Amino acid sequence: MKVGVGEYVRTERNFPPRSVVRFAEAPEYELSDGDFFDLARTEEAKKPSKSQLAIEALKASILEEAARVTRGNEVRSKLFSERINELMLKYTNKQLTAAEVIARLIEMAQEVSLETDRGKQFSPPLGTDELAFFDVVAQNPSAMDVMGDDVLAQIARELVATMQRDIRTDWTVRDDVKAKLRSSIKRLLRKYKYPPDQQKDAIVNVMSQMESLAPRYAAELESENGATQ
Repeated sequence: MKVGVGEYVRTERNFPPRSVVRFAEAPEYELSDGDFFDLARTEEAKKPSKSQLAIEALKASILEEAARVTRGNEVRSKLFSERINELMLKYTNKQLTAAEVIARLIEMAQEVSLETDRGKQFSPPLGTDELAFFDVVAQNPSAMDVMGDDVLAQIARELVATMQRDIRTDWTVRDDVKAKLRSSIKRLLRKYKYPPDQQKDAIVNVMSQMESLAPRYAAELESENGATQ
């Protein structure tokens, strides 16, 4: 099954009990566990007197939750941000009503709530960092069509292994380490016959994703080093 970067992940199961939306500025509309998709509250939020507040609260909460669940995944973080910006632009230009914007934000909130489960669609499942690299290499439609999910997922697993093997706490400012990583990435892409005309951009994007994850990896590495001393 294709699971492209921009696709919705749909499911019939219940949504997680932790609500994505918290109307912090309007306690009477705060959605407790299990209440997020309550139709009555949704309709209430669409009333003209409350719609703008609901939209702003939804937007802020979705962005906050998206940042939490994507954990440095540049592709998905950018995707959610761009989609919200596009939606708000249409609202500002009166191409969508407040009720339509709220409905679409709720759909997006559903997708965000399922974000942490996306990696489970692979066998074996992809971890959060592996999924981030999958999204990077899957940005190229020709790679997705020619190679398929399974091969791209394996590339993602090996990219994480490469990063874990080669990184140093200061690697982002060390040209020798970055050169070694670029060489490793290039060999890996060639190994799996990633489209040659797309390899240069893929290497740049993979390096960017590695740099996004670098602070957390460096902190973990320092913690491990401290524990062994």
